Amino acid sequence: MLKNQQVPASPRLWALLALSGAGALALDLWTKQWVWDHLRPTGRALVVIDPLLELAFAYNQGSAFGLVRRLDYPYVLLAVTVLMIGWIVLTARAPHGTRLRFVAGGLIAGGALGNLYDRLFRVDGLGQSGVVDFIKLNYPWGGSWPSFNVADAALVVGVVLLVWDLRTRKAPAEA
Repeated sequence: MLKNQQVPASPRLWALLALSGAGALALDLWTKQWVWDHLRPTGRALVVIDPLLELAFAYNQGSAFGLVRRLDYPYVLLAVTVLMIGWIVLTARAPHGTRLRFVAGGLIAGGALGNLYDRLFRVDGLGQSGVVDFIKLNYPWGGSWPSFNVADAALVVGVVLLVWDLRTRKAPAEA
């Protein structure tokens, strides 16, 4: 169980960050490759929970959840690099942190790296770079949430955990 208790930023916490980040990254890359190999060629969706959840290939050339279309590669690379460096600097400068904060950081890093990998190395048949999205949540009343992937989910969960941790943390005890 992850407790919201301040602890020194030890090598174990950095290992926790690395493990949660590597897990999110590995799961993201594996699921995207599976979707690329199995759902993209057929164009069919795999219904998981009818009618609420399905897996359907979508090639996103925009930002998260397909909200901004056709982002240029240099801007994406610059934005992700600046955010990652900023986050690492902030985490490294914090004298104390919680386990939850380091798990959150790993999820954020793993998600960012998963989408960055796709953006840099995945190219469709027309030479367009993009990110594989495939999780489709359908509203019971019709329509759906924009498609997303494991990296997007890891980023969102990581940010929620980080905000939760920062809002509920206690100041370290004076020595």
